[in-house]
Amino acid sequence: MQTLIPFFAFALGNTIDLTVIAQTGLLGILLGVAVIIVTGIPLIIADKLIGGGDGTAGIAASSSAGAAVATPVLIAEMVPAFKPMAPAATSLVATAVIVTSILVPILTSIWSRKVKARAAKIEILGTVK
Repeated sequence: MQTLIPFFAFALGNTIDLTVIAQTGLLGILLGVAVIIVTGIPLIIADKLIGGGDGTAGIAASSSAGAAVATPVLIAEMVPAFKPMAPAATSLVATAVIVTSILVPILTSIWSRKVKARAAKIEILGTVK
């Protein structure tokens, strides 16, 4: 499975248009960060309490999926009153997808290193006694 990761990453990277971030500005970036915070915290807790993990899987799952970009257009088709707002909402969601696809792997790596370092420290303290 690990040999497939570069191919998935390459495909994801080719579909990311960073000019969307410039179009939506700070609001789109804040939306992406909010997605990580609002979904990340409950998922970390769920990973620890339900999954028995250390929270790494929870933070790794806190990214917006690329399919979310289509949601504003779909809603606008169902409720025509939202049609004028669909392009702006689509840009904001696209920015959130880009921001989370960049930040989530970085945050997951930092979280994992922190958890492993804490576990190693606890193990060392346990052997000293």
